[in-house]
Amino acid sequence: MNPDKTSAIALFSAPRQYVIPVFQRGYVWTLEKQVAPLWTDLEDRASHWLERQAILESNPGAQLAALRKHFLGSVVLTPISNAFGRVTAYEVIDGQQRTTTLHLLILAFHHAAAQLPDRAIADMLEALIRNAGVFKVANDAHKVWPTKAGRDEISFLDQVTDAMGVCAEFPAQKGKQRFERPLMVQAYLYLHQAILAFLAGVSMDDPQNEETDHSISDGLIHAVRHDNVPKLPVKEMPLLSSARAEALYMSLQDAVQIMTLTLEGEDDPQVIFETLNARGEPLLASDLIRNFVFLDAARSNQDVSLLYETYWQGFDEQRDQNDKVTANRYWREKERSGRITYPRIDLFFYHYTILRRKQETKVAHVFQGFKEWWQVGNRDLQSELKRIVTSSTYFKELITPEGSGYLAEFARLIKVLDVSTLIPVYLFLREQYESDNPALKQALGDLASYLARRAVCGFTTKSYNRTFLRMLEVMSEADVGDPATKIRAYLLGLGGHSQCWPSDHEFREYWMARPVYKELRPAKTAAVLRALEVAGRTSRQESDVVATVDSLSVEHVLPQGWDKTSHYSLLEHSDAAVAQRNQLLQTFGNLTLLTQSLNSSVSNGPFLDWSDGDRTVPGKRTQICGQSVLAMNAYFQHQSAWADEDIRERSEVLFNKAKGLWPKPQVLEV
Repeated sequence: MNPDKTSAIALFSAPRQYVIPVFQRGYVWTLEKQVAPLWTDLEDRASHWLERQAILESNPGAQLAALRKHFLGSVVLTPISNAFGRVTAYEVIDGQQRTTTLHLLILAFHHAAAQLPDRAIADMLEALIRNAGVFKVANDAHKVWPTKAGRDEISFLDQVTDAMGVCAEFPAQKGKQRFERPLMVQAYLYLHQAILAFLAGVSMDDPQNEETDHSISDGLIHAVRHDNVPKLPVKEMPLLSSARAEALYMSLQDAVQIMTLTLEGEDDPQVIFETLNARGEPLLASDLIRNFVFLDAARSNQDVSLLYETYWQGFDEQRDQNDKVTANRYWREKERSGRITYPRIDLFFYHYTILRRKQETKVAHVFQGFKEWWQVGNRDLQSELKRIVTSSTYFKELITPEGSGYLAEFARLIKVLDVSTLIPVYLFLREQYESDNPALKQALGDLASYLARRAVCGFTTKSYNRTFLRMLEVMSEADVGDPATKIRAYLLGLGGHSQCWPSDHEFREYWMARPVYKELRPAKTAAVLRALEVAGRTSRQESDVVATVDSLSVEHVLPQGWDKTSHYSLLEHSDAAVAQRNQLLQTFGNLTLLTQSLNSSVSNGPFLDWSDGDRTVPGKRTQICGQSVLAMNAYFQHQSAWADEDIRERSEVLFNKAKGLWPKPQVLEV
């Protein structure tokens, strides 16, 4: 390894290109977390340089301490063997975010300096923006060549003549349609205005005005994201100063340091990549896995670009409505797992690692677990990458279900019950069975029955991690029997409330008496009722009205505030009778699903129509049966009253449907 200190200016002074490997993550620096703090540091060094110059001008013989330098971090490079007619190039193993940002900074500085009366500084900066010369490959002219997700942006930015051209190409709004500018473009626009502010003697930390504590930087960040032409939130912009431009240039040349580490033949890029603590956006476990896999491919002389484009590119990139390559947000969006949220791609690799290792793995140790599994035995890269991509489609159908098939209904139930420990089992089953295989339907039906019954009974979920990990081991055992049969046998063999598959008797007991609305909570109660509704519909009936649990809310047919009205009085009013009713009204027999608007309109009204002077006011039965299209609500058409016994009768009806939807086989089929 060859270490060297350089500056922000010197990094780009030679004709060379910094290539971000295709398998590295795209540009992820945001204005608040990285770009604005970076500018604060640069502005501070430039201001100190100005102060020193002022002292030296007034007292040429003054003995000043050395200008304190700001260390930006390290950039790890490995040389690329290029042919004749190509620019000298280096792959950026680590530090691609700061390298790209510094390039955007110099580009923004060039455009800002072009507004000065004297073009000397703009001309000096122009040599740092592009590699001069004639190259066999046109892209060699770019100083930084990012992953595919950023190439359209960098190609445009490198050739545009000013910031107005950038604003026109990447507007924040067209008519009523809003657009989110790419992060590279946001960084450029922020830095351009920040540099103009410095040249005018305006600090980004100053408040926007006397009435607010928000800084100019805060206002600029908002403008970059919402205004077609972002401008500094100041009343009047002072004239730009060439002396201040010189100070910024000199500070970038003399006071901002970067450590470059150029790897040599015996250095292992993966080891260095893993052990360096880079300043910037923390790497996801999936970032580490991607780099590990493709550096392994590079070591074995495989076509890294082809492997990446074929198997991994879809995780990182997608095409937008304008057919431009952008970052794939789906896999970066966060998904809740337990009490914590994680990017979906990290959750996928967490469950995928458990699937492959069949061992408990902590979320914080996903990369280490994946790496340990990968290094056991000889891995065929293409086969393993294909397996990862296939498994990710199964993960996606479970995490974000679409449609109304049995796979989607299973996924929705599991999501609401929050049983993420089941995901490796699901991935295993999907690798074994096509979606139309009856064995898969049996296995998922058994799992849904096991989980739904336990949820209704209120049995603990604490052992699920161990239960499903052991299930994964059982399915993988090399003995006679298919996975669906093994799952059924395994579930039937579990005992005790900590693990058992509740019997029909236990299921009925809790279904009839448990105050599920309070104990199971509304969202899970709604999921159970919704599953009954979907299962009770024929193929000719509408199913989109119950597409998501979130669109429906749980309604108490006998209101929770029954004792505040005369419409639901008890025949025998005793403490015991009141307590019994208050528990009974929280059971399934008294609960149904309504849209939120209908729920609000019928909430505490009487069950039957009633007279208010000369007019008849529709009661709950009329409103529910007249406005709800749910099949379960047709039940109320034939009810002439709604009291405790009516609730028990409906509980029995719903239980029989639930028992049919989530059956428990009594004898294991051989």
